[in-house]
Amino acid sequence: GSDIRSTTESTSGPRMKLSRPISLIIFSLLLAALVSGCAEPAPDSLPPVIKMESWRDIDFKDSVRTNADVPHNLSELKFVDTDGNQVALANYVGKQNVVLVFTEGYADALCPFCQTQTSRLITNYARFQELNTEIIVVYPGDIEHLDEFIREAKTTAKDQVEKVPFPIVLDPALKAVDFFNIRSMLAHPSTYVIGRGGEVLLAYVGEDMSADRPSVKALLEILQGADRGSEQPSPADATEEAP
Repeated sequence: GSDIRSTTESTSGPRMKLSRPISLIIFSLLLAALVSGCAEPAPDSLPPVIKMESWRDIDFKDSVRTNADVPHNLSELKFVDTDGNQVALANYVGKQNVVLVFTEGYADALCPFCQTQTSRLITNYARFQELNTEIIVVYPGDIEHLDEFIREAKTTAKDQVEKVPFPIVLDPALKAVDFFNIRSMLAHPSTYVIGRGGEVLLAYVGEDMSADRPSVKALLEILQGADRGSEQPSPADATEEAP
């Protein structure tokens, strides 16, 4: 009996000593496999980070040409102001030049390019006034987020203003958007320069969420060409970037 007991003890001891390092190796391999499976992907496999441009870095187009058709009967267009009152384009056309700018409204987010475009129009409004020109900015869709849009446009303008000096109107049912055939999520960014006689001097439809729209300099040059008989400011003096 004692021989059997001693044989068992002598064989079980070495077996335990041999199996421990094997168990550690297996455990290490399993742990390494688990960690590698949970690790974050390598930087090269991550999606690119899209950084929105600073509004100071946005360069609008200094050279633009008409790229869209314009329907007749522009003077029949009607909008709604922020108080719910109707605003007819006929109140302006025939009396002065009009720069009609469609922003993209609020389509899941406010468009920083639209805010920047509006702020530069605010900064240079006096230059347009010298050319007997009114600016009308259209915010398509619901009035929601309009206050935020106006606040951002005012605070990024070079000259801080309490009130936007030109009309910002609504197109809640997108009737004007459909009239110009510029519907996108709400509207493509579009700019129309209308002479005092009702002739369309520029009809430009840009790409969504981009700087694809006329600069202030481009707009002033077009208005200058339509009104050569008056004393006009130099477009080169227009402020495209606020400090």
